[in-house]
Formats: sequence, structure tokens, C-alpha cells
Amino acid sequence: MALAGCSLVRPVELPGAGGNADAAALAEQGRHAQAAEAYATLASTHPQDRDYDELKSAQQWLASGNADAAQQALASVSPAASVRFPVLRALVGASVGVANHDGEAALRDLARIQPPGAPGDAAEYWGLRGQADFLVGDVAAGVRAYVERERWLPDPAAVRANRDQLFTQIRAAAARGASFASPPETSPVVAGWLALGPVARDFDRNPLGVTSALAAWRAHFPDHPADATVTAAEQQALRAVTRFPRRVALLLPLSGPAGAAGVAVRDGFLAAYFQQAAASRPRVRIYNVASHPIATVYSQALADGADFIVGPLTKQDVAAIAPLSSGRVPILALNFLANSIAAPRDFYQFALRPEDEARIVARRLVADGRLHGIAIVPQGDWGQRVIDAFRAEIDRHGGGVLAVGRYAPGQINFTDIIRTTLEIGTTPGGPAAHRADATFVFVAGPPSITRLVMPQLKFNYAGDIPVYSMPDGYAPSPVANSDVDGMRFPDMPWMISADPVTAKIRASVDAAWPNRSARWGRLYAFGFDAYRLVPALRSGYLAGGTELSGVTGRLRLDDLGRIRRGLDWAVIRDGVPNPL
Repeated sequence: MALAGCSLVRPVELPGAGGNADAAALAEQGRHAQAAEAYATLASTHPQDRDYDELKSAQQWLASGNADAAQQALASVSPAASVRFPVLRALVGASVGVANHDGEAALRDLARIQPPGAPGDAAEYWGLRGQADFLVGDVAAGVRAYVERERWLPDPAAVRANRDQLFTQIRAAAARGASFASPPETSPVVAGWLALGPVARDFDRNPLGVTSALAAWRAHFPDHPADATVTAAEQQALRAVTRFPRRVALLLPLSGPAGAAGVAVRDGFLAAYFQQAAASRPRVRIYNVASHPIATVYSQALADGADFIVGPLTKQDVAAIAPLSSGRVPILALNFLANSIAAPRDFYQFALRPEDEARIVARRLVADGRLHGIAIVPQGDWGQRVIDAFRAEIDRHGGGVLAVGRYAPGQINFTDIIRTTLEIGTTPGGPAAHRADATFVFVAGPPSITRLVMPQLKFNYAGDIPVYSMPDGYAPSPVANSDVDGMRFPDMPWMISADPVTAKIRASVDAAWPNRSARWGRLYAFGFDAYRLVPALRSGYLAGGTELSGVTGRLRLDDLGRIRRGLDWAVIRDGVPNPL
């Protein structure tokens, strides 16, 4: 994180340093990489000033964004630098630690010196201290450091930037589930910042309940410095994601073949609706599209004065309503149109598509350096769509699917598929072994399948190959999931996040619908986020790549009007998902 209001470290003037002035000029021009190289050259040609020039080189490498080069330059500095240039050595060392996300190393470097008394050095010291404290999870100490830093900043713009940075740190800590308890004898200013932590959780995951929480915070901390700057700006964003149209129509199948899914989406939608203060809720009218043709229901919703339409749910109904849309009333369809069909104006699409989830798995495998492996997918259309999307994505990144095994509905024994795809055999005088080029096993299917496949992989001498699955491969059950320990998979926060806001939302849905089936959990979350997307789409909040932190994932709007989801990753340990 860049720190406003001062340079990274204050320069130390050395006698007779003409080349040093040239390097400093490059730094002033913003040519940080060239400045770093110039200081490195000086270090090699002026051994008497080597430590100083290496420190300055490290400083400039950091400014250019090259933390590895900065680390190398710092490693060339002798222990004597801590005596000759104690402040410079400590601040540059701490900056390298922060750049490498190593808060403990940064704090060790800062402990070499007392807090400086010169304004520039002091501002840098406390800024680094704050970042390092947040990195090691000491939120209260981090807040104190940022508050102290404010005393040393030169102007109101730098103070404002410092407060923005502090709130960013608080939001990130809140997303990680950090504690915001105030230690004894905490000052009111620090206590106020810490009390914003729980509010910050709601800003991101559930802004519908923020207004009352923010009012309570203001009443408890009147005239707090955050109120005039940070919270005022956040309220502008808050209005964009909570200001609803007057009338919303919800078009869902509530009976028939898709009725159970439609009811789950409806219940999640209403759970979000009841999160909002009654005075600011829109009027929601629900239409059962299973009872009448979609064209009839759409016309009725318009005649009833709908300002925004959410639904329908099935691909057939979405394809049927698209040609009817005139763009006069925005529509958030709860499925995707076929790629060959262009969406009308103000026609948005949101779906939990297995193809997108398969691509997310493929991209994670590439990031993990596992480019080649085998896939086990179900027979039929769903399995074909999944393997086509997975194969296309991993091929695009230079990887490949070595073999595909397809299982039948109700299949229990996977030995033949495992032995065939992984080419398991015996060598003379040796144990059975699998093909050496397989670096992953991708399993697509419900939890009943992943819980069968993984033990059978171990039985067939392939338990050493990492298993990756899709969200559908996981369901909460610590006892049953003991068979899938080690499985890696992406999923929505609703299913795997332990943060207090998501837990509170899940509890509210449980309270509203105590007899709901756990089978439909992801569709409840889908309905919840569909409600939240209405004001975000209406206000243009998602334009330009801005993300909405939802319970189904990190939501963003693409150029085709489709909502794309970023998922969280987890690995099963002792039957429980742990974040990756």
C-alpha cells in the first residue's frame, strides 16, 4: 500500500555525491527503475558509500514495484549500515517486509530504532508500523499507529488519505474475521475506529443493514474524525447499492418441475428484503410463471407498474422474455441467454452456471502449476458442458486433459474409470503405480460422488494426486466429509465463509424459513444476491468493473450484461472447509 504525505524515506545527504544527485533526479522524475540501477552502479563504483547507495537502490526498486530486486539490494547492505544510517536502514528494511507481506520482519526492522522525531521520518515510521501490525493481525496496534501517523502529516489531503488507508485496512481485517475489541485505556479516537470494524463487515457483505449500525456508531462516537471523511464517502456508495425502485416484480416458477428451485430463490430474495429497513423497502409483487405463459406474466407485471423485473429462472423462459423486453423496464434474468442471442438494452443476466465454475477450477489449476491431469464427469448433457468448458479453459493456458472418465447415474464402483484414466499398472518386482504425467484429478458431481471417488483413488494407488472439485462436490457434513480430506474446491461465501456477517445472514434465512432444505442452500443465496443486485444495476454502481461482495461470490458486470462471480477457495481438513 502506498503511503501519502511523504516519500518512502528521507534522503541522507552525503558529502561529494555528484552521481548521487543524478540518481536522485531520476527518482524525482518518477523513473524509479532507472534510479535504482543508477544507485546500484554508484554502490559498485563507490565502496565507501556502498551501504547508503544499496539502501537507496532498494528504496527505488520498491517505488517501481519490484520487491524482489529491493530484497536483493537490501541483502547487499552490511550490518554497519544499522549504525551509520539507523533510520534509513530500518525504514527501508520495514518497507521490504511490508512489500513481501511479512509483517513480523517489518516489525523487527522498526524495533531497531526509536520512533523518529523528524516529521517525514515519523510519518513513514508510523505508516509502516500500522501496515505491519495489520499484517500480523494486531488490529488495535495498527489503528493506533495510523492515528499517531496523522500528527506528522503536512496537510489536510495527506490526513484524508491516511484515514482512507486506515479504513481500507479495517475493511480487509473485517473480511478476514479479525477481532476489533478495544484494549483497556484505549483512546476514544482509536476506540471509534475499532468500532467501525463490525460496520465495515456489513458495508461489503450486507449493506442493507448498515444504516442502523452506522447511526448507532455515530451516536456512540460523536464528532469522530472518521465521520466527516470516511463514512461520508461510504454513504454515497451505500446509497448506490440500497436505493431501490418503487415497485419490483419477481417472476419465478413456484409450482411444476422447477417449482422447488423457484421457491428457494423466492425465499432467499425475501430474506434479503426483510434485512432492509421497512421504510426503504420497495413494493415487491411475486408472479408464478408456471401458471401462465411468460409473455402474459411479463405484460401483467408491466401493467401493474413494475419499475424493475427480476426473473424468470429457467433458460426457456429467459429466452422467451428477451424478445419482449423493450428496455423500458430493466430486467435481471436469473439465467443466461444462449451465446448466439444478443441481450436487449437493460437486460441483465445472473446465473449459477456449472460451466463458469469449471473454468474457475481450470484457472486455479494453472495458477497452482498443475497443467495436466484427468477428469471424472457424469454422463449426459451436464457432464458434457462441464468438461467442454474445463478443457477449453485449461487448453487456453497451455495445459490439457489427459483422459476423461464418465460415470453413470447411481454408479458406486469407480475402479475401472480410475485404473483406465490413470493407467494404473504394476511393474515387475514393484508396486502398482499411476501415470507420471497426471498432476490433478478433476471430479465433477455431487458430494455423494466425491465421497466415493476419493477413497477409491487411495485404494487404487492414486491417493497422492491432488483432487479438485466444483462447488457441487461439497456439502456441509464434518463426519461424511472425512472421506474427502484434501479435496480443493471453489464455492460461494454462503457455503464456506465463517465471517460473522454471512453467518448472520444464514441465521436470518434459517429463522424465516426453518423447514427449508439444505439441498437448496445455494439457491437461497442466489435469491438473496438477486435482490441486492437490483439497486446496484439500477444506479450503475457495477459499471467500470466495480465489484459487489455478495453471498454467492464477488459479483461484477461484464460487457454483455452478465453477472460474473469470483468464488472463494477451500480445502477440506478434518471434514471442514479451510480457506486457501
